[in-house]
Amino acid sequence: MKVVVVGGVAGGASVAARARRLDEFAEIIVFEKSGNVSFANCGLPYHIGEVIKDRDRLLLQTPQSLRDSLDIDVRIGTEVTALDLDARTVTARNLATGEEYIETWEKLALCPGSSPFRPRLPGLDHPDVMVLRNVEDMDDIKAKVDAIVAEPDRLKHAVVIGAGYIGLEMAENLHERGLAVEIVEMTDQIMPPLDKELSTPMENYLRAQGLALHLGTAAAAFTTSPAGHLSVELTSGRVLTTSLVIMSAGVRPNTELAVAAGIDLGPSGGIRVDTHMQTSHPDVYAAGDVVEVPHTVLGGSWIIPLAGPANRQARVAAENMLGRDTEYESTQGTSIVKVFDMVAGGTGATEKQLRAAEIPFLRAHVHPSGHAGYYPGTAQMDVKCLYSPTDGRILGAQITGFDGVDKRLDVFATAIRLGATVYDLEKLELAYAPPFGSAKDAVNMIGFMGANTLRGDLVGWFSTDYPANCEGARIIDVRSRSEYDVWHIPAAELVPLSTLREAQEDWDRDTPIRLYCASGFRSYLAHRILVQRGFTDVATLVGGVKTFRAWHHVAPDDVPDPLFPMTPYAEEESLRAQGALPAAAVIGTGVEVDLDCTGLACPGPIMALQKKMGELNTGDEVIAHVSDIGFRLDAPAWATKNGHEVLDMKPEGPGVVARIRKGGPAASAGGATMNPVAARLKEKKSFVVFSGDFDKVLAAFIIANGAVAMGDEISMFFTFWGLNALRRPDAPEVDKSLIDKAMARMMPAGPEAMKLSQMHMLGGGTSMIKKIMRDNKVPSLPELIESAQRSGVRLVACTMTMDLLGLHEEELIDGVEFGGVAMFLGEANESNAAFFI
Repeated sequence: MKVVVVGGVAGGASVAARARRLDEFAEIIVFEKSGNVSFANCGLPYHIGEVIKDRDRLLLQTPQSLRDSLDIDVRIGTEVTALDLDARTVTARNLATGEEYIETWEKLALCPGSSPFRPRLPGLDHPDVMVLRNVEDMDDIKAKVDAIVAEPDRLKHAVVIGAGYIGLEMAENLHERGLAVEIVEMTDQIMPPLDKELSTPMENYLRAQGLALHLGTAAAAFTTSPAGHLSVELTSGRVLTTSLVIMSAGVRPNTELAVAAGIDLGPSGGIRVDTHMQTSHPDVYAAGDVVEVPHTVLGGSWIIPLAGPANRQARVAAENMLGRDTEYESTQGTSIVKVFDMVAGGTGATEKQLRAAEIPFLRAHVHPSGHAGYYPGTAQMDVKCLYSPTDGRILGAQITGFDGVDKRLDVFATAIRLGATVYDLEKLELAYAPPFGSAKDAVNMIGFMGANTLRGDLVGWFSTDYPANCEGARIIDVRSRSEYDVWHIPAAELVPLSTLREAQEDWDRDTPIRLYCASGFRSYLAHRILVQRGFTDVATLVGGVKTFRAWHHVAPDDVPDPLFPMTPYAEEESLRAQGALPAAAVIGTGVEVDLDCTGLACPGPIMALQKKMGELNTGDEVIAHVSDIGFRLDAPAWATKNGHEVLDMKPEGPGVVARIRKGGPAASAGGATMNPVAARLKEKKSFVVFSGDFDKVLAAFIIANGAVAMGDEISMFFTFWGLNALRRPDAPEVDKSLIDKAMARMMPAGPEAMKLSQMHMLGGGTSMIKKIMRDNKVPSLPELIESAQRSGVRLVACTMTMDLLGLHEEELIDGVEFGGVAMFLGEANESNAAFFI
């Protein structure tokens, strides 16, 4: 038997090794185009970042080692340029000498892998625009990074195009080498293989580490600036100046040889194979990134370029080539990534994929710690599971967190492969000791939630459907007062769980009730209380506020994002002593108290802080160590609300360490009293522009321009129909749903398209008032908007309304900021006048 393998690395090298173990006497030849037949391609970014310092550790096998151990003839630096299926030959060319020759075969394995996708963009051939696919690419990129780091006057900056697994790993390693890194991703989230609410925590974490994210935009061109730097022009119109670009925009299967030889491709563009990894030719097999295989959950034919499946496909191909009957059934896409200390991964189908495939599903969200919260070194994770509404079969799972993500993901992957259900997850007996897990593991908790839902013990409402699922309902927040004050869902009523039994006595049993809490557990208890007391329409927010805020990108918007870096405490105190900064609101006493909040999930850190502050004197400081990354947004909002001061905050492991100084007497131990209103009011005006009527928006900008001319600080918050004032009349095409497209057509596209609230008269009245304005030399509405921006007026678009109306960032005029209701309330809290238009 003579076996020829085209391509090495995971697929080809595994085919050859397995073939030898099955047939000691077969002649086995491997052709590999690059200079290395078997290397750890998943480890390449970490050598660039100098985490893996020894380059040779990435070289798993060499031609000599494969010859010595397995008697395989490996020919590196040799490209197969043609296949002849009738003659059963391949044409090979030695890339060093240019020599071409013919090699015959009895069985052929095609494992050429894939190549980085390189979109046809102007300037893509610039020498500082690079891709990472093999060891040679790694060496080139590392040499470039070494030079950038070594040259004192060189711009220490890199741009990564693509926020998938490899892109994020490259971003981390470039950051670790001292480069400022900006990530560009054409979708509206990083890690497109995950659902949106699972990617948001990692987005916030990356920003906290100092990385900049440009989402919903793409590279348009690469040019050289007058200063000699590489410029990256984005489709959003922004230009990034950098020293290095890493293209990580996905991969494409190398099917050219197969196509030229007449081997069939599948619907996704990969080589079509059966369960034996056999192509349309009976003696030609294929494996790895180049093939299409069924998806375990979704069915169909998919290209899923992962190392684990490639190795198993190669094993199946070799066994069938050598006469065995072995099948490769499917790939479920189990994958994981670590970026700094944070970990994210998924297995099976995502919500986006299930919707596209029209497969019905239910969702479960939980937010447990990686191990027992009282044992050091843990943090909350976000766990999402999708399961069948008929039999509870697991369809997919995704996790974002820090410790213990991988082992939970592996349990879910095993469950999917074995056809397990949420009822099975309830019963799993998993390893437990405080350093490793909890008595009720995260996997069990998903099982409890899913099974409770299927049994009818729990009815959920979901962040993705808000606000439609709350129309006509009372929204009840069952958290504590301090949590409610930091942030709550608009129009929610605060009814702490401990008071619910008494409070509900005079409620209408037929009015729909929508409950929520921080993570879903307290609202589940509230759900059981109300259902058993006769309420007919009760639902609890699945995943709680944590999932809600992740889905809607809701945060206390008066807190800068990223929050880091703040001015270091010591440096700030020095600047204050020099008079370069205003004096602190309260003078420090020099007393410092450490507070260990690691392992505590929200609202634990806030509650611990509130209790500790009650024990301290004014001016004392708490050094809080918190593993909950959401604390970086919640802490400043809580401190402001209670009159304390966040002096310093910086990353620490999965969370932060924060220095917080206790405020004056107005900051009571209970936290209910604010600083005196007069102390915070400024010469500042805030506007909510709700209306989309021409005359009302015109009045808003006339007042705003007048106020800013008098020296006031102005912020204008645009929500619902008022958002149309900020729309571009020449907005670019944006991919939208049919409903969003219809909504856009019904709304005025910019200020010139707006109508009078009264006397519009089929356009006649609106045209008349515009003529009168021109005759009286009154600036037009677009001119007033431009004037306001030039004068420093903040124009803020409500992000939640943008989601509801289907508006995208690129459809709005330049210079607009994006925020939520908390941002407006923060502005109004500091203003001496607020206007609702």
